[in-house]
Amino acid sequence: MKRLILITDHYPYTRGELPFIQPELAVTCQHFEVTIICKSPVQEPEYSLPAGVKLYHYHRNATTGEKLRNLFGCLLDRNYYRSVFGKEHAKGSLRAREAEVRNFRLSAHLFQKYLRSEGFFDQIEHTIYYSYWYNYGALALALEKQRHPRMRIITRTHGYDLYNERSPAGVQPYKYFMDRHLDAVFFVSRQARAYYLKHFATQKNDHYKMAYLGVPDNGLNPPAKGDTISLFSCSNVIPIKRLDLLVEALSLLHGRKLRWVHAGGGPQEEYIHQLAEEKLGGNPEVSYAFLGSVPNETIVDYYKSTHIDLFLTASETEGGTPVSIMEAFSFGVPAVGTDVGGIPEMIHEGTGFLLGANPTAAEIAAAIAAYADATAAKKTALRSNARQLWRNSFYDKANHTRFVTELEKL
Repeated sequence: MKRLILITDHYPYTRGELPFIQPELAVTCQHFEVTIICKSPVQEPEYSLPAGVKLYHYHRNATTGEKLRNLFGCLLDRNYYRSVFGKEHAKGSLRAREAEVRNFRLSAHLFQKYLRSEGFFDQIEHTIYYSYWYNYGALALALEKQRHPRMRIITRTHGYDLYNERSPAGVQPYKYFMDRHLDAVFFVSRQARAYYLKHFATQKNDHYKMAYLGVPDNGLNPPAKGDTISLFSCSNVIPIKRLDLLVEALSLLHGRKLRWVHAGGGPQEEYIHQLAEEKLGGNPEVSYAFLGSVPNETIVDYYKSTHIDLFLTASETEGGTPVSIMEAFSFGVPAVGTDVGGIPEMIHEGTGFLLGANPTAAEIAAAIAAYADATAAKKTALRSNARQLWRNSFYDKANHTRFVTELEKL
């Protein structure tokens, strides 16, 4: 049977990749004998695997001797120099960039050594090696392909592992080297693919494939009851999500009955709670609730049981097409969002209100007001279009089936 060796960073040891990998596995397991190698530092898996999936766990710290050998190896490695001194990196400290590249190389060589010792390269025929992230796991495979040119290796790329600007050191190490050895790179947004083609691509365009993530069909959001505008947001409570802008926007919507619920936790929780109390607490027409960090099942149940008029996001950056918006659209809930990452591939005139990359609170408030004042026919159209876009582009079973078809072509 065809084999798929899948390299993950978190699943099944922690939740990290669970919402993305689990539904994908449900499909790939029907076509491949799947083995997962997880690089999580956590020692015990938190989640069970589908029947028949084998699991290996890799995590180790480098010894002083290995670090020294890697340092000398860097001196003879032209790809190391290209990553450190090349022109394709973003602004940042040269010292930080050098350390990032050196450690990336070390991690890849140690992981390659582990894969060899466990016999993962003994049977390359009818095997696809798949790194879920375009990180040192992919580099380990690319290094091995120099010894086994007939290996078939692929990777997905998302955000932190794609954009130079998302790296603290401003560099994506070894991208040119890895690219030359990959049989396919899969992208979660068209914007991400365009960025990669501009900065890193060395092969023909058909090597670079779209593979949207997706969410399941959990039915439709229930119809409205009453005249309260129900708003929902879901994200970590961190500065780049700009929840303070949402609070400010709601404070500007005078004379309207509003209900806002946010799901997600993070280091800014106390600050956002205080800001909401300060800006919204004295308005009897506005109610709000913070659910904190909750499992996805809780969010799905909320969509199933409670009418939501609009999903809100003011995020200042996105690596691809946010799953939170996919989920809203799957229930037929339109959205207000920012023109960053892959969001413009989701939110447009037919499915909601696309704002600029750096909207003001007044602009967010105006979008909410525009929906509230729209005709019933307009609201119905927005909800129907959102659901249809999900069906066409972000339905998990359809997307994962297309992904498996691409794997089988390899």
